[in-house]
This record gives sequence, C-alpha cells and structure tokens, in this order.
Amino acid sequence: MLDSVRISIEARQEAPDGHVEKLCRSMRGRYCFKGGKHYLRYEDRPADGQDRVPTTIKLSADEMVILRHGAVTAEQRFVPERETRADYHTPYGVMELVMQTHALQSEFDGASGYARVAYHLSANGAPVGKYEVEIKVEAC
Repeated sequence: MLDSVRISIEARQEAPDGHVEKLCRSMRGRYCFKGGKHYLRYEDRPADGQDRVPTTIKLSADEMVILRHGAVTAEQRFVPERETRADYHTPYGVMELVMQTHALQSEFDGASGYARVAYHLSANGAPVGKYEVEIKVEAC
C-alpha cells in the first residue's frame, strides 16, 4: 500500500572552484515499505523547465538507488565507501556519472523519516563537485 507523504529535499553542492549552491524542493509523493526497503515515488521538477520526471528512491540499510524515467533517465546507486557508475540520459545526450559515496544514513518510523547521503560526483571524467543531500519524509 502506498501512503501519501510530503517529501522535502535539501541539497548542497560545492563545485571544484569552491562555489557553493543550495537547492531546496518540496513535493507530494508516495511511500511504501516492501521487501526490507523503503520506496519513495514523486515527480521531479527540473530547473530547466523540461517535463516532470517520475522518480523513485529505494532505500535499504546499506544502499540508496535513485531511478529516473522521463525527459532524463538514470539509475544512480549510492553505497558507502564505494564508487558506482551510471549513464545519465538527457535530450542532449548521455553522460557517464561516477559517484564516490562517503556517507549514507537513513531512519524511518512508518511513512516518516529521513535519508542523508554525501558523495563526490564526476561527469564524463570531469569533477562536478561534492554533494550533501538530505531527504525528509512526512506522512500526510
């Protein structure tokens, strides 16, 4: 069963030149717990005005996977102390992403909880920056 939830995402990006950007988004979504994993489903609103992208976040004790299928398509996997790769498909072409995850933490009590991930991101071999992302989930 999918529960209606409010999902808030706060991200901090530090570019290789030291410039810091912060992003905050909030949207309605769905939550369920199945097979030992927490699932969040929502539609992401890209900043460039593209169509909304259906997004699923799958969380377990030792991994977070972000699945996007729409104007952009990707499966990003975050595993602490590991490097993972993903192809990020956009209307403009494909980028190879490399994520080096430093920390992953999550805690849920029913349909409410949070997840935090910290990682370095490279695209097509070039460093993009250091990211810290916090996802908060509140039952509606």
